[in-house]
Amino acid sequence: MQEPVLKIQTLGAPPEGFECDVFPGDEGFPPDEILNLWEDYQDAADSITRPVTWEEAEILIKCCPTDHMAGIEWTILHSIESVFKPEAAEDFRALIETCNSDMMKTMLLERLQNYISSRK
Repeated sequence: MQEPVLKIQTLGAPPEGFECDVFPGDEGFPPDEILNLWEDYQDAADSITRPVTWEEAEILIKCCPTDHMAGIEWTILHSIESVFKPEAAEDFRALIETCNSDMMKTMLLERLQNYISSRK
């Protein structure tokens, strides 16, 4: 089991994303503890080696960002997708259905459907 995946499991789903027009000192700018969590999550996500194992994908799918995170959500999505095998598309669909994040579940299902449609 990769250490970055275990780190994400320990952190859990990150706090809501941060893509707005507020700056340090502005009202609505996240406190340091939230920024530190995002940084820890990003460092772990960026350290994941792909392809991940099925067990690692099962951890990641339950710790997905629930909102945009300046692109970190794509790193997690690509890590999860790295377990996909065409002959196991329905197993992959079942994995996606366990996702904690509606945003990520929608993206993963759309991408899976696009793949399936392109193969017809």
